[in-house]
Amino acid sequence: MCNPAITFRVDRMRGTSRIRIRLLVAILAVASVVLQGCHSWPEERDAAIETERVFDEVSRIEPPSDTVEPWPAAYRRPPLKSMQIVGGVEEWKLIYFCQHHKAEQLKQIVHEQFAARLFNQAGQSTAIQNYTVTAEPATNQLVVRCAAEQDVDAVLEILDATDLPPIQVRLDCIVSELSASMTMDRETTMLIENLFGEQITLSGKEGASGMLPAFPGASLRSPAREKFGLKIGVSEPLTGHQVQVLVDLLVSRGYLKVLLNPTLEVLNGQTARIESKQHVPIQSIEVQTGGFGEDTILRTETEYYDVIDSLQVTPQVFADGSVSLETRVQMASYLAPQGVTQTQIVTERVLTSKNSRIRLGQSLVIGGLRRTEKRDVIRGVPILKDIPLLNLLFSGRDAEENVVEVLVILTPTISTQGRPYREIADMIEYRHSTPTGRPAGNARPGDWADGSEPDPDARSDREDPSQP
Repeated sequence: MCNPAITFRVDRMRGTSRIRIRLLVAILAVASVVLQGCHSWPEERDAAIETERVFDEVSRIEPPSDTVEPWPAAYRRPPLKSMQIVGGVEEWKLIYFCQHHKAEQLKQIVHEQFAARLFNQAGQSTAIQNYTVTAEPATNQLVVRCAAEQDVDAVLEILDATDLPPIQVRLDCIVSELSASMTMDRETTMLIENLFGEQITLSGKEGASGMLPAFPGASLRSPAREKFGLKIGVSEPLTGHQVQVLVDLLVSRGYLKVLLNPTLEVLNGQTARIESKQHVPIQSIEVQTGGFGEDTILRTETEYYDVIDSLQVTPQVFADGSVSLETRVQMASYLAPQGVTQTQIVTERVLTSKNSRIRLGQSLVIGGLRRTEKRDVIRGVPILKDIPLLNLLFSGRDAEENVVEVLVILTPTISTQGRPYREIADMIEYRHSTPTGRPAGNARPGDWADGSEPDPDARSDREDPSQP
């Protein structure tokens, strides 16, 4: 038999919930109508399509419109030699377009070759010029005025012999750094009461956090070491007969490999520099003592360091096919593990070479560094620390070994005259594209970069156009 009062209450609650649901639906409908009337909300699909379109347009590399413009004909004409009458006096002019060097550089050569110099008694020289040379930087042009035609011919002969194509040197640098660190740490905590029933006690000192190690290891030089580890042994907490013999063993290994491969192209006799800089955070641990119960407090602070990789080179090519290099290489890293806790530290290597002679196309190790560090400290009870097995209970050990190797290799070659723009653009687009947007099969990178259809007769043996 159902209670009529309970049935009435249930029906009333159901009716109330239906009213609330209908009221909520009505409020949402009214709000939707009001919002549509107040503002034109965009479709979600339209927003997604527009976002993809913007991404596609911005990431596309547009070819410049003037890459195939012909060189002005005025710059290809031969040197112009003419005779003029100025002030009733005959003089000759030479108009020369510099082909491979700056006009100021060639002007300096002409001055040094044709200027007559007079020396006074103090040894100071004064240049007497019977000609005039004007350099025009905008057109890279020389205008030479001479008194006779033979002087113009002499200047032109010097210009023909010195205005030669300069050698452009490509320098490939390989900097390799290998480092490894290994530590072995052992410490013993001992507390033995009533040894042999003769009220003999063997124990270390007791601190605020408990029994301190009787024979510490690396915790003496690295306070963070005492905050972790695994102790193995016997612990019997009987009053008056406590036995606590614990051995803490820890082996840490870490390595770092750094490969730096910068490339520079520079004219013969000029200086080029490339630099990469990172501002990285490094955590450091500070130790504070004198806290509650004289306990050790570790505090972590974050400091920022500049990690700089750079290469600066000045090549000088000689007629015998060799090149002299003045080089400065700097390499830094912030991931090198160090110490028993293998915390990261900042390392920096700088190598400077004033004059390294090498044949073009050959590699030369201009610098190398190998360093090995070994450290081993044993603390224990005399005689007992030298007995096998017993030394685990009556001694502590702190051993560490670090090795570092740094090699700097230079390879100079004669640089090419550049690569076609379309090839470079394809390479960049390939590297910045997603896997689904890359050309498939035998499609060339240029076929999809400009939206054209792939050529069925074209075949590429490589996917990445940047690889030779």
